[in-house]
Order: sequence, then C-alpha cells, then structure tokens
Amino acid sequence: MAVDSKWLPISRAEILPKVLEGLQQRFIYSDEIGDVLSAALYEPCNLLLWGPGGHGKSDMVLAALRAIGLTDDEIFIQSFGEGMSEDRLWGGPDMASLDTCVRYDTSRSFLAPQYKVVIFEELFDAPAQALLPLKDVLTRRVFMNGPDRVPMHAKVVIACTNKDPRDFVEGNDAVQALMERFLLQKEVRWPQYEEKNYRELFAKVHPNASAAGYEFQRLLSCVIAGLNEEAFTMSPRMALQSLEVVANCARIRGDNLITADAFQSIRFVQGMQSYTADLSRKIEKQLPSGAIKLKLEASDLRDASEDPLRTSRAEIPTVISKSLKSRYIHCDEIIQVLTHAFYQPCNVLLWGPGGHGKSDMVMTALRKLGYGEEEIFLQSFGEGMSEDRLWGGPDISKLDECLEYDTDRSFLPYEMVVLEEILDASSQALLPLKDVLTRRTFMNGSRPVPMKSKVIIACTNKDPREFAKDSDAIKALLERFPLQLEVRWPTYVQSDYEALFAKSQPDASSDKRKLQRIYAHVIASLNDEREAGFKVSPRIALGGLRLAVNSVGRHGRKRMIVEDILTIRNVQGMESYKRDVESLIRSALLEGGIEVLLSDIDERAIKLRGEMDAINAKFDAARTFEGEARSEMNDLAIEAMIELISSVDRLRMELVQIVVTDPKLIQWKKLSEKNVEELADEIEAGT
Repeated sequence: MAVDSKWLPISRAEILPKVLEGLQQRFIYSDEIGDVLSAALYEPCNLLLWGPGGHGKSDMVLAALRAIGLTDDEIFIQSFGEGMSEDRLWGGPDMASLDTCVRYDTSRSFLAPQYKVVIFEELFDAPAQALLPLKDVLTRRVFMNGPDRVPMHAKVVIACTNKDPRDFVEGNDAVQALMERFLLQKEVRWPQYEEKNYRELFAKVHPNASAAGYEFQRLLSCVIAGLNEEAFTMSPRMALQSLEVVANCARIRGDNLITADAFQSIRFVQGMQSYTADLSRKIEKQLPSGAIKLKLEASDLRDASEDPLRTSRAEIPTVISKSLKSRYIHCDEIIQVLTHAFYQPCNVLLWGPGGHGKSDMVMTALRKLGYGEEEIFLQSFGEGMSEDRLWGGPDISKLDECLEYDTDRSFLPYEMVVLEEILDASSQALLPLKDVLTRRTFMNGSRPVPMKSKVIIACTNKDPREFAKDSDAIKALLERFPLQLEVRWPTYVQSDYEALFAKSQPDASSDKRKLQRIYAHVIASLNDEREAGFKVSPRIALGGLRLAVNSVGRHGRKRMIVEDILTIRNVQGMESYKRDVESLIRSALLEGGIEVLLSDIDERAIKLRGEMDAINAKFDAARTFEGEARSEMNDLAIEAMIELISSVDRLRMELVQIVVTDPKLIQWKKLSEKNVEELADEIEAGT
C-alpha cells in the first residue's frame, strides 16, 4: 500500500531523531515514548497512550508534534468524559441548516481539513453513544453529515487516558471495538520512583543549578521518594510543583534561603490531599537532623526577576497576611497557599465545609492586591452550568451563520478569576474548561481566543477526592489546579468562637464580650465530637449571634434569655441539625451561662404573673355566666391554672439545678427564688 509521505513538513527519515530530540529537552524516560510516537507518525496510524496521571502524556505528544514542525493550527485537541456527546464530537449543530435538517458544523470538529493530528484525552470516559459513531468514522475515515460525506483528513489519532485499558475492555464491546482502531498502544510510567529518578527530573528543569540548588534538589528528591508508598506515588507533575512551591518559600522569605520548614509546603500540592499518613512527621523524618540553610541562586529559580501581577512579588506576602489576619481566624494556611498562588502565579482550589469564608477571603486578598470589583471575574457554577454561560453566551450577531460565543463576557479576558462551587457543574461544562486551562486558548468557532487569566481560584464545599475517584475527566481538571487546600478550622471549641466574635467586633464593650463568651460556649456544645460530624461553621456562629442580639432588641429586653439563643435554629445550615437544640443549649448554659438562665427565669416569671392575672379574670368572668357556660369558663380557667402551677414548679426545679459561687450571681439567684416563691404563694392564695 502506498504511503503518503508528504503530509508532514519533514521527511520520514527525520521523524525519529526529531521526536527524540524534542522529548529529551524536557522529559526523562521518554525514549520509548518517542519511539512509539515516531512509529505512529511514520506509518501513519493511531496510537493509545495510557498510564497514571501526571506523567505528561499529552505534553509529550505536543512536544513531539511541534518538534517535527507541526503548528498548533494543525493539531486538534479534545477532552472526552461522561458528558461527551455526539454534538460536541462533531462540532455542534450547523446553525445555517437547522431549518431543513440536523447537520453538524464539522469545521469545528477534528474532521476539519486543516488538522493533521488529533489528540483525544480521557477518551474512554465517554459514554457509548459517543464512542460508537467515533469507531465507525475511524474505520471508514468518512462521516455522513446528513446526506453529505465529510472525509477525515487527519492522518494520526493519539488517545491519552489515565485508565488501564485492560480493566474496562472486558464486557464492553463498544470500547473493545474502538480500541482495535488504535494499532499502537503504550503504557506511560517511570521504571522506578526513587530518589535518583526525581533528581534526574529536577536536573532536567534546572540543569545549571548552583551547589546549594543541587543540594536542595537532592533533599527534596529524598523527601518525595520517602513519601511514596503502596497506595501513593508522587507523579512527575506533583514533584515539579513541589519543587516550585518549596523553592518559592525561599523567595517569599526574602533572602532566598531554604530551611526545613519550607519542605512542609509540599502539603499544598495537588494530589497530596489523598495522602493518609502523618505527612508533616514523615517529611521531617526524611530530612537531616541538623539545621538546613541553603541559599538559592537565580539559576535555581523560575522567573526570578519578573513581577507577574500588579503588586510586586516582594509585597505579596505582607499584603495577603495583613489583609486576612485583620479579619479572620485560623487563616495561616490559606495565607500561605494564596501567597504561593499569586507568587508563582498558578491556579488554586480551595475546598471544605461551607460557611468558612473561602470566597470572602479570596476577594479580600484580591482587593488588597489592587484589583477592583470590575477587574475580578466571579462566576458560580452548579448543575445548571452550561457551555453557553461558561463562554459568555452565544454571539447573537452570528447566530444565522455559526455558533460562536461572546467571550468578552466570559472569564477569558480577566487576569483574576474566582469560580465558585466548580464541582457542582456538569461534565459538559467542565470538559471544555479543562481543555482551555491546559492550552490557555479557546477555539471560538475557527477563531482562537487567548486566556489572559493569570490566577484562577476555584472554591467548592465538596471533597475533590470523592470526585477524582469516580471520574478521570474530573481528576484531569483538578490537576489543572496545582495548589489545593482544605479550608476548615483545626478545632471548634469555645475559644475559637470567642476569637471569631472578637475579630468581627473588635470594639465591643465588656458586657458584649461577656455575652459573646456565653454564646461561644453554647454553640461549641452543639458540635459533634466526631471528626466528620456536624460543626457550627463561622458563618452560622456569626449569623446566630446577630440573630440573638437582634432578638433581645426586637422584644425590648435588657438581657438575653434562652429564647434569643434558640434563634440559631433559623440560621441557614442548621436545618440539617438532628439533635435537641434547646436541651443542649440549656445544659451548656448551666456550665457557662448562668446569667442567661437567671434572666430567662426572671422573664418567664413575669410572663407567668401576667398569665395568673388573665386566669383570675376568667374566674371573675365566669361568675357573670349561668349554667353550662359558667361551667365551661371555670373548666378553662382551672385547666390554665394547673398549667400555670406546673410552669412555676419548672422554674423552681431549674433554680435548684443552678449552682453558683460568684457573690453577684448568688444574690441574683436569691432574688429570682424570692420572685418565684412570691408568685407561687399568690397562685396558691388565688386557688
């Protein structure tokens, strides 16, 4: 069979040496990958690369294709996944023909004539509805677009996946049939993951390292290799991000000095959240026992002089720290991870239970870095998130011709982007986002739109580890956020809530401070002791305190009572609380809020006195009635009197339970007891 040797800009004899040269400049253990890539291009034929994430499968393919002279305009890249559909696969509907028949705009798909090589990422995450027609086109090399035949011009299709094809081929005829269209297949992974392997990787990135830089690379390689275990292996991508983060710690210090503490920043690297062992202690164990002080040179650092944001790198740590510490508690780690994200700069994912101020802290930091509200793109994702919304909505002026988006209304032109609840979005929206974060370009029809965003901060209440387990497509998206941090308090005890209230009301009077102390004690008692159990979030705590204080004012009271504290039940987030809130609050007040209980008893005693007067009025009214009406009125009054006596007895019992040693509280309790007994005597006299 004759082979078309002119589809590439170089001769077939040059393919192998050019590919190997292109890969060896950036990657280690790439010769076998280069050999199989050159074989696919030489034939030409399709190729499947598979293996664990973070090994640069797609990056190596692109590097090889560029090394042989192909341009980005000649390479088509598309991510597959659970949300992949025929619409997306074939380029979306042809708007011009919608009135006559369903056709696709194949000029926006991999079938477009300019593409010579196609890269499909996470191909086998797609549903069978998308894979079956793709199999047919790869076989026949023709797509029937309505009545029209659209030839497939691309010579090579390279599929990349993190999944082992041996695990999901059996029992799935659609996948089996599609895999048979990939003549060449190769697993991509390192031969070992030991200290020497990581040192070789770091030497490739910084070939001219100083003596201190070389020693730093050796220590970091030792730490990383020591963290690897049967259930966890640090990928090359994670290792390179660890190198970046730890080195940046030296720059953030201001003296370019690497110390032992710098290695602890590895915990912020994407993927480390799934590490189950005591990470901090294990890192310490891999380091030498003596002090570490390594002064890095410019050759050991990336972008050593450039200031990527409008605030200089030298100012970023101080600006972030001051802006957050003045308003939030337990914010040291988020200060560190945001500082790293803005310093590098790179994307960051903040996740954790709701109500901890993730978005608020991000927006506070961005404003202090000099970005106005109109310069920050903020978008909420969710189940209803669509590609239309993600890319700014359709360009109405072009709807009659083709489907293009008004990207000026999307995040693409913005330097700073905040995406909220990103993991709530559907796969249809997340898949194209992953592609754009990778290539930093969005193909709007046939027009490339550059992504100008320097830092994208994604916030979610959901645990990304749960999503990554179920979907390689989501896992691939999460890998585009090199830094990740779970945002939650280390503890949820009374002192934490007191510190929160003090931070929110720094000028509060001593009486308000006392009230805050009591309230902090009460809400801390509502927390579940189990690690995964219910915790009163900072937002619930602050909202509950405001409601309680407002309740006092609304009812014209001088002191807070239990009813005011119980308004916390109406705060968003408490609807999922299953325990008896009132009994827990009363128990907590016995331990640390006697003033509220005594105020509550005094308030209820006043109300009971009013009820007694109302009952006496009923007895008086009954005397004016005759017969059955008089009897009914007396029965109602007697029933109310019995309930009144029971209520007074409850006040007596509550006073017995209150134990006080403070002289002022002893005096207060005696006065409350006197009032209750006087009320009881009046009731007895009335009966």
